[in-house]
Amino acid sequence: MLICFDKGMTFKSNHRSNDRLDLLSQTTKNTMRLFQYKTAKATASIAMAFFAITIHSQTILEDNFSLQSGYEDMAFYSLENGVVAQSPLADWHIALDVRPMGSGARINCGTGMSLYFYGGLDNWLTADLDTWDMPEPLRNDQSDWANAAFNQDGDGMFDLGWGIYDIITHEVHSEKMYIIQFPDGTWKQFALVSLVSGTYSYQLADVGGENEISASVSKSDYEGKLFAYCNITSGEAMDLEPEEPWDFVFHSYLEDLGGGTYYGVVGALAHPDVTVQQVDGLQDPFTDGDFDAASFSMATNEVGYDWKTYSPGAGYVLESERCYFVSANDQSVWRMVMTGFGGSATGDITIGKVEASGTSVEQVTSTHQVLAYPNPVISGRNLTLEAARQFENAVFNVRSVTGSVVASFAPTSFPFQLNTSKFKSGYYFLESTSTLGQPLQSRFIVQ
Repeated sequence: MLICFDKGMTFKSNHRSNDRLDLLSQTTKNTMRLFQYKTAKATASIAMAFFAITIHSQTILEDNFSLQSGYEDMAFYSLENGVVAQSPLADWHIALDVRPMGSGARINCGTGMSLYFYGGLDNWLTADLDTWDMPEPLRNDQSDWANAAFNQDGDGMFDLGWGIYDIITHEVHSEKMYIIQFPDGTWKQFALVSLVSGTYSYQLADVGGENEISASVSKSDYEGKLFAYCNITSGEAMDLEPEEPWDFVFHSYLEDLGGGTYYGVVGALAHPDVTVQQVDGLQDPFTDGDFDAASFSMATNEVGYDWKTYSPGAGYVLESERCYFVSANDQSVWRMVMTGFGGSATGDITIGKVEASGTSVEQVTSTHQVLAYPNPVISGRNLTLEAARQFENAVFNVRSVTGSVVASFAPTSFPFQLNTSKFKSGYYFLESTSTLGQPLQSRFIVQ
């Protein structure tokens, strides 16, 4: 068990030597560690579906960064390149989904903001907190970027929560107004009025309608990004996401701990093109265990916050027997281990990582299966295929659920990258016959 104290980055262990824990920051010891592991298990194999991953003297890489004291910042993190952007969390109040089909609006709950439904927009000039029957606050679903606070109470189809989508005009218009409580305790009324031709319009005022301001945000100004981050008191929209690909954004946010209990946490929320598999019970999370292509999750909060727990008098206890396999934006599968957390005093975070898909893949026993990952795969991303050597140069067919062949190819070697940009969302079947006449079948999902 790793224990990280709030003050500084000191680690203690009740069952591992200090030398073992120091390996994360000492490249020489990393090499010795992996060499000893390979020597001790020279005859063993680590099953990965029908394949085994063997790490050949790969160095454990380490990234250290800080969200600053009190978790003031949000940090966009890439497993390939480390932190690629960072900015103060309190700079924005709501985030508008600027993807081509996006219509979500998130509240910045990490700073203590709260969102409430008030009633119809016809109450704009008569709203009164004294006569208002305050409902439960509306909260972001942290498992799905699209299911944001303003989208609660929608029907998942044409009712988006905050507004109604018109299937003829493709416009969204709203007749709702909300009350927002800011971190300093002040109250404002707010309406996300419309989304027309890729432009959001909103208005903000004091409760009762005085000091009204209006603003608009065009999706075209944020091409390739997820959100425009808006300071609604100034009417300013900010482009905070980096141009470089990122895998996680680390910051404080409100999370459902179960049973409707919400609490402020600090953690990692994944980019929608990133999938994650959590593996627990590993004696050495940098070398033990394997990933299962069918077990990667698309939940935004699969890494989340629970890689640490707070122990009164001891500080933060890290999950020392856990790793996350991450199918990242650089098309690689990484083994990620959370190794340090400094708490609110420093906001320090330390991550250890090894590129799992960059290691050699050895055939084990199966000659009639193909490993396809990540599965499900996001449309437009590559699906990695691993198969036995007998299937090199064999013709592979991809069939839709109706049985029609939608793609054919003949890999000259494995791993093989199949681009899914021309595949519609849905289930697909993969089939082939090896040069020895052995049949192969598999299936995957495109989302």
